[in-house]
Order: sequence, then structure tokens, then C-alpha cells
Amino acid sequence: MNYNMQQPMGKVRKKGSQIKNGLLLMAIGLLAGAIPTLGSVLTILILVGMISVFLGSRDLSNSYRRFSSIALVLIIIMIILEIVALSKVLSLIFTITNSASLPYSAIINATDPFLFLVSIAYAFLGASLILISYPILPKSVRILAWIMYALTYAIFISEAYTQMTNLNKMYYQIVTINNISVYSSFSTGIDIGAALFNLLWAIMFFITYSYARKIFPNTVQYGTQYQGAPQYYPPSNLNQNNPDQQNMNTSPPTFTPPIQQAYTYCPNCGTQNTPDAMFCSRCGYKLK
Repeated sequence: MNYNMQQPMGKVRKKGSQIKNGLLLMAIGLLAGAIPTLGSVLTILILVGMISVFLGSRDLSNSYRRFSSIALVLIIIMIILEIVALSKVLSLIFTITNSASLPYSAIINATDPFLFLVSIAYAFLGASLILISYPILPKSVRILAWIMYALTYAIFISEAYTQMTNLNKMYYQIVTINNISVYSSFSTGIDIGAALFNLLWAIMFFITYSYARKIFPNTVQYGTQYQGAPQYYPPSNLNQNNPDQQNMNTSPPTFTPPIQQAYTYCPNCGTQNTPDAMFCSRCGYKLK
């Protein structure tokens, strides 16, 4: 018997799955960034999610691959800046623990570079988030991403500037129990500014993730679709020595129907398959 039927290919990766998973990780990381102390640890999810988006970016377009590449470079620069800024604070903490008295000028000389570096770092972070979310969002929503970028950065900068101004007023004073609250207020204010930044961007990325699910629905791509019942081509059974059958050469040949076989039904979608089929011809489910 000759069956004209293509065998389906095996299961392949879901298109866009890395992009969706990466966006979800970034949204969770940004949401965690709004939590003091714990957030600074969980924000590593932003980097992990961005790497996942970069690896699957070709599923959307080649231009999105370029956008995600630039975003990944920006997020790495942002991490480096935050590490350098953190070293300033750690140096300050070491100085405080080893000094009986400390002028506010020493604190300010450490916090001013910290604020400068962190402000640049958050500018890079916002730019990378724009590059990741903008191509996925529809045109009617893209303006919201730019508004989010301007709003969140303005909140962070205004809070940082306010706290830095209050701290600079104490430049010539000595840190005491009575005025240590000024530095504590500075630290709390920066945490609030960063928390609002991360919280608003987390909302934006959950929105982006919802649109990515529409672009890449949760369907698996398999091999060829079901092509219908196999066609049977029986050999010709004409007797060349019989004159009556020789006159039948101009007539269409008579086909004998195929032998009935016990078909295998797919437990996943119920499609009828041939007994020797390894995979379902419709959904690709492994039958044997």
C-alpha cells in the first residue's frame, strides 16, 4: 500500500515564551524593588528577566533584538553604578562605627556622590525599561510608557533633591542623638522615591506582559497539520490477454477500497490516526 501522508514533526519551543517569562520576572522584580531591604535582593529578577527577553527577542522581530541588546547593556551599566554608589555608603558606615563623633560634612561628602550615581543609574534603568516595553505595547498605549518614564524619574529626583537639601543644611554640625534624625529622614526619603519608581514601573510591566500574552498566545507550534485520510493507490489488475479487458483501457480504472484497519485515536485531541503513527497528525501528541 502506498500512503501519501507526511509524518508530523516533534514538539518545538513555544514562540514568545522567553519574552513572556522575562517580562513577568521583570514585573515581579520591580514590584519587589518597592519593598525596603528585601527589594534590593529580589531586584536581581530584573536582570534575569531582561536576559530572558533578550534570548527570545527574535520571536518578535530583529529590531526588538537590537532594542533588547541596548537595554541589557544599560541595565549592566546601572548595576555597576549602583555598586559604586553603595561602596560610598559602606565607607561612610565604616567611618561612623570607628568614630566617637562625626561631622555632618563627612556624611554629606559620602551621600552627595551616592545620590549623583544613583540618579544616573535610575535614568539608565528607566531607559532600559522603555526599550523593553515600548515595541510590545500597542500604539495607543506607548505614550503611557513615556509618561511613566518622565513621572517616575521626576518623583525619584525630586525626593532625592529634597533630602539632599535638608542634609546640606547640617553641613557644619556634629552628628548627635538629637539631630541624627535628619540623616535617617534622608535615607527613608530615598527609599520612598525608589519604591514609587519601582512600583509604577511594575504596574507598567504587568500591562506589557498582558499584551505579550496576546501577541504570543499559549499555543504550541507543531509539525504539519492533519492532511485528511490517506489515499490508496492499488496496482492495475487488467489481464492483457483478455480482449474484453483490453477495451477497458480507455475507461477509468476500478479501485478496490482500502482494507479496514484499527485506527489509533489521539488521547489529547481525539483525532483519528493510522496504527503506525508515532505522533498525532493534528496536535503532535506522542502516541507511542
